Amino acid sequence: MQKLLFPLGAALALAATPALAQIPPKLVPDYGRYQEVPDPYLKPDPAMRYKVVFDVSQPARTPGSIHQGLERVARMVNLLNRHGVKLQPADIVVTIHGAAVPTTLTPQAFAARFKGAANPDAELIRQLTGAGVSFRLCGQSMVSGGYTKAELNPDVKVDVAAITTMATLQLQGYAVIQD
Repeated sequence: MQKLLFPLGAALALAATPALAQIPPKLVPDYGRYQEVPDPYLKPDPAMRYKVVFDVSQPARTPGSIHQGLERVARMVNLLNRHGVKLQPADIVVTIHGAAVPTTLTPQAFAARFKGAANPDAELIRQLTGAGVSFRLCGQSMVSGGYTKAELNPDVKVDVAAITTMATLQLQGYAVIQD
């Protein structure tokens, strides 16, 4: 009987070590995978406020797959959370324009425009929004592309233009990451 108790006690002590006990769950659980890096030179600082705007304008590299730019957003959210950074709502903003506009469509609108195909980004946008990420669509891209607000994912807000949104957010102290 004692042989069983010792390994169990050792396992409990190991599980209680700070390195294992403090890894928070991913904020975007199904996306944004990352690798642990032992002893990194620079890592996110939990004392800093991270205000970041992602500029997403390219189409998905592989049609029918998750947009690479949105996957990067999920990775950033999960990495910041992993290292103890507490994000506030809209600290992370995604500005979408140009060829990336289809990522913002509802599943029904996407299927209607793309021969019944499913929008691969709908669930990722839902999870990112749940984690506090704000999605902004360029109104100029929406109108010139022939899209309507009725076709948009309800988690996506329409701004006048991506160029004015990007300028405004930069002047407010947001760092820019290009896709």
